[in-house]
Amino acid sequence: MLRYTLRSLGGILSVVFLLSLFTFVMARAIPGGPWDVAGNKGTLTEHQINVFKAKYGLDKPVLEQYLVWLRNAVTLDFGSPYMAPEMSVTELILKQLPYSALVGGLAATFAVVVGIILGMIAAARQNTWIDIAINSFAVIIGTVPGFVLGFVLAYYFGAKLHWFPTGGWQNEPKYIVLPVLAFGIPAIGGVARWTRQCIVEAMSSDYVRTAYSKGVRQTGVIVRHVLRNAAIPMITSFLPMFPAMMTGSVFIERTFGIPGLGQYFVQSSMSRDYPLVTGITIFWALLISITYLVTDILYGIIDPRVRLEGKKR
Repeated sequence: MLRYTLRSLGGILSVVFLLSLFTFVMARAIPGGPWDVAGNKGTLTEHQINVFKAKYGLDKPVLEQYLVWLRNAVTLDFGSPYMAPEMSVTELILKQLPYSALVGGLAATFAVVVGIILGMIAAARQNTWIDIAINSFAVIIGTVPGFVLGFVLAYYFGAKLHWFPTGGWQNEPKYIVLPVLAFGIPAIGGVARWTRQCIVEAMSSDYVRTAYSKGVRQTGVIVRHVLRNAAIPMITSFLPMFPAMMTGSVFIERTFGIPGLGQYFVQSSMSRDYPLVTGITIFWALLISITYLVTDILYGIIDPRVRLEGKKR
């Protein structure tokens, strides 16, 4: 198992390295720079631009810049953002991450729990009106953009009924209800449909028919036998949802005024803030990679055949 885990970790580190190189080079390959954004265009002299480049090392060859950045990134030092030079990129990420992580984490949990329940019900009542209703709901809700649903929820439950605030951020639960629903409800559709598909495929196996022949109830068959075999493809799809949603959604954050990473990433992209763009991208990639590593480890725990295959290679 240790050998299997180390091999997975090596593959993940290689992917993160290649992504960092691609992001770093492509961000600087686009003509112009931070001094050409709307707020500065035409206001900086050639001398001021050269001073800016020298201060942040942008006057050196791209490969040399990357090697310096890579050496510092190993210690999680991604430099200082141009928009907030008084703090590091790491500090800014850690400062804004809790807002995105709270909303995204709750939304992902809500989507996975509700989606799995609906998918299990649809699979247990396959080809009935319940199955058709759940699938129809999943397809419809899965096509609704989160920001559109956010505006609808804010209008009805905020502006009309006054049950929840329509935006802003305070340390009160009522401020995160609508963002969590707007972010999580569209994701329910995909979770429900994939859960149904995985369970239906598992229920067609021989061991399930054997369990039925022994008189085991349908609920017992699904809980004891089907879910274990359907768990691997479900884990593959559902675990990556958490880091993806926890790093923020610019649409949801803008709709409800959440000061999370999503807004900062868009702002840094538009203002050509190289350190912040690269830092957030690599931070997101690390979270995704760690998730896949955990997924690989869970594979070995759930299905010992994964570990056996790893030993044969």
